[in-house]
Amino acid sequence: MTNRRQFIQATAAVTASLFLPRSLFATTPNKSFWFLHADTQACWPVADPVRWSLDHAHEPILERATEGLRKLTPDDGDRIIRLVVRRCHLNLLELHADQVVVHHWASHRADLRAFFETHRLARPEVEVVLRDRKKEIVTTQHGDDFLFGYRLAAEFPLDLYLSKWASRFNLQPDDWTPAPGTRSGYAWEGVEDNRIPWAALKSAWRQAAPMICQNCDTPTILTNFGKPWTGMFNRSPKFVHVCGACHRSFRDETVKDVAGWMEANLEVEVRPGYEMVWDRRVKLEPKA
Repeated sequence: MTNRRQFIQATAAVTASLFLPRSLFATTPNKSFWFLHADTQACWPVADPVRWSLDHAHEPILERATEGLRKLTPDDGDRIIRLVVRRCHLNLLELHADQVVVHHWASHRADLRAFFETHRLARPEVEVVLRDRKKEIVTTQHGDDFLFGYRLAAEFPLDLYLSKWASRFNLQPDDWTPAPGTRSGYAWEGVEDNRIPWAALKSAWRQAAPMICQNCDTPTILTNFGKPWTGMFNRSPKFVHVCGACHRSFRDETVKDVAGWMEANLEVEVRPGYEMVWDRRVKLEPKA
């Protein structure tokens, strides 16, 4: 006799399947399957995920599902997939030319960014169907939602930064005006507190090695540096880089000595003259 929970799960599974444009095991051109382990990020291709699961039931990666797999046959395809994604923290990825279907169990969804970057799937035209096999809930996103970094805010003046970066070797009349959106924890004479003048950013662009974009493998542009206040008693290094190609920003967590970084990467004449202590300027004494 079917209880209420089993009925709801069965109904949810049927309903969810209506939202999927392709059957999991349908034979179509340009289709492949991959397993991706949510905990280790290990991944491997399989020709038939059901057959592979049954054939490898004895292996450590499927140990937690072994007992259940021994009771099933190839005719139990969907039950097998639900079992291995639930018990083994595996994600099954079904790749089509313009779509990726990801089968996962609740919060055990793998970080897809590295896989998408490797397989060139992090593109806006790629449809990503996320299928939670626990509740049979289907959500749809786009490939570029799985790029590394943070999506730039709509109001971020990227074109202005790109233009300034292209002129980093040139003197311009507005070099001592503040770059929009900067927050440094330092102050320059004649410039608003905490804001970084273009002259200082240009110096860093000329001197410091750029961070390489994790998505595009191209140099990024430094858009903020410093040690701003993050609470009543805490300050934290903040180095933000932006990629003009994929429109993502990145935090560089490797710099701990901000003063040393500025000494190494800012020309003397564009270094800040003050450190901000909450809302008060404290003069920085030049090193001997």
